[in-house]
Amino acid sequence: MVSSAWLAPRACSVIGAAHRRQGKPCQDASLTAQLTGQGGQTLQLLAVADGHGSSRSWLSDRGSALACREAERAVAEVLAVTPLEDTTAWETWLASGLAAAVQRRWREAIAADWKQRKPNPPGPLEPVTYGCTLGLVLLAPRWWGCTGLGDWDLVAVTEKGSASLVSEEPSLGPQASGEATASLCLPEGPALWGPRAQLHPLAAQPQLRALVLSTDGVRKSCASDADFLALCGQVIALRSPQELEEGLAQITRQGSGDDVSLAMALRQRPPSRRWPLAAALLLAGATTLAVVGLVRRPTAPPADPVLVQQRALCADPSRIRANLTPRRAQLQQLRRDPSLAAQLLAAPQNDPLGALLARSQRGSLNPCPALEQQLMALWRDAGGKMPAAAQRSNERPPAGDRPAAPGSR
Repeated sequence: MVSSAWLAPRACSVIGAAHRRQGKPCQDASLTAQLTGQGGQTLQLLAVADGHGSSRSWLSDRGSALACREAERAVAEVLAVTPLEDTTAWETWLASGLAAAVQRRWREAIAADWKQRKPNPPGPLEPVTYGCTLGLVLLAPRWWGCTGLGDWDLVAVTEKGSASLVSEEPSLGPQASGEATASLCLPEGPALWGPRAQLHPLAAQPQLRALVLSTDGVRKSCASDADFLALCGQVIALRSPQELEEGLAQITRQGSGDDVSLAMALRQRPPSRRWPLAAALLLAGATTLAVVGLVRRPTAPPADPVLVQQRALCADPSRIRANLTPRRAQLQQLRRDPSLAAQLLAAPQNDPLGALLARSQRGSLNPCPALEQQLMALWRDAGGKMPAAAQRSNERPPAGDRPAAPGSR
């Protein structure tokens, strides 16, 4: 039975393009669940988890899957004894009780998984081996709430299509590195849930249309937060699981290369405007989202994916390093086998960032200073040297020239 307030939610996780190239498993996990409590009350759950993926967290793909599973079981336990009308109890539980329950369950689950390692566990269990983040959204007939820890994001979309960020990870302090995030493996993990806990009555949000929960790979794939919000505002138009999976695959392939997970739920009432009947995500470089539906522009020439990627990076130099660093292995392959460049350049739409690296190897790229500096550093680290660019002014992207998000023009 689905809650009368919400349509059936959807979730999808897609392996990152970088992990696929490296032969690594997807370290993200996601799920949706419909839980039934007292008197047939229905509560829906969205969950996303992101395994850390470092050499120390070599089983984080299992950790993220177990985190989602144990979170579902913990929520079901509370639902069995707590009426959904008791919002005070649920608000308190989201801020503290759930954290302790999930942490306990997750540690028990990873301990059991560790003992099953074949032929034998390689040593004492260290929770960081399974380390992951966890984001949760609960959907009741009259309210919704969220909680968790780590660098997941939650976006609310209104009936008019505008999107806003309602939960993101707070700063971990000046001593934290750029990729540092809160984790279930930390002893202090339960205390980190409180700042992310929220509960909102639906009656107070009449314009709320949908909630979109995602792991950090989605936001990192976008050139700016404005593009990320535009993406969330449009992704709810996708009607089938296949469209969602294809869209996420496009995001990671042309974005950060990280694993990506997204879970979303729409309110159970007719939208105030008509969504496209058929939609798919196109995310090129800037990871600017376009919804391809019944209306197309057949006369418009296709944009050069490499130039779109280049403009996106140059428009927001703070994201250049984060996007290029995961491509070090690809750069090494290009240095060892220059013929790979021809393959990338033959189909740049499949991997615009890889094609950009190939152009830089051939000296046919005119990057902005920030991008040029980072590319030169990467080639230097790879034991090679980036050729000087041929001066073609018509290929040099203006620093502020980025494809606009849908609806911004």
